[in-house]
Amino acid sequence: MNQALAALGDSLAPDCVTVPMQGPDVCPICRGHRDETEGLCDSCTLCHQILGSLRPVVPISLYAKPSTMRDRLRNYKDSDDASTRRRLSRAVAALIERFFIQHSESLAHRLGSWDTVCVVPSTDREPPHPLARALSDHGAGSLGPLEQLLRRGPGEVAHRKPDSRAFEPTTAVADRVLLLNDVFTTGARSQSAAFALSEAGAEVLAIVVVARRINPDWRPEVAEWWNRQLAIPFSWST
Repeated sequence: MNQALAALGDSLAPDCVTVPMQGPDVCPICRGHRDETEGLCDSCTLCHQILGSLRPVVPISLYAKPSTMRDRLRNYKDSDDASTRRRLSRAVAALIERFFIQHSESLAHRLGSWDTVCVVPSTDREPPHPLARALSDHGAGSLGPLEQLLRRGPGEVAHRKPDSRAFEPTTAVADRVLLLNDVFTTGARSQSAAFALSEAGAEVLAIVVVARRINPDWRPEVAEWWNRQLAIPFSWST
């Protein structure tokens, strides 16, 4: 356990938004908003139609645009300033470390224990992914061993465009794996990565994401849903 990262994670709690666990308007896969008349949200329905199977998503937080969380998750990768990237990557690593310190045991009880953690590869960026580098550089170890099990494949993956050929295994895989990503918007990339690992023989237990994006401007009912979550104080214990 990295105590310094954990303390930083505690200080970042005010930037986090509580994730709903279940409810008639909560997607049981990604924990985003869904129409109460539908089984899944639109994005998860689309991913399921194309990929045939989905893995559950475990978001640490929700976020919307604009927000401190959104800026952090963008600029830890893309800021032009190296010192800013390092500072923000430490913050992202701290959020993950704090989450796994609190929830590793309950996740293992619910999902089963995992052998390794794999970061979902970037669509275009060369490996290693900035998230994997952040965890390594800042000593976040509570999530378990990291392995680069996937690389980009020939399939074209994009916003709301999952593809079964988007990723390929880098090696023979027979492990129980947790996938890790920084942002979950529609799930196209994360669920395509889960599909590739499953096809290669892995058991993908879940996809843990730092933040699941919500667009309150999409519909009035989504804005109401978002405001409901904003009103619930965030706690690392829930």
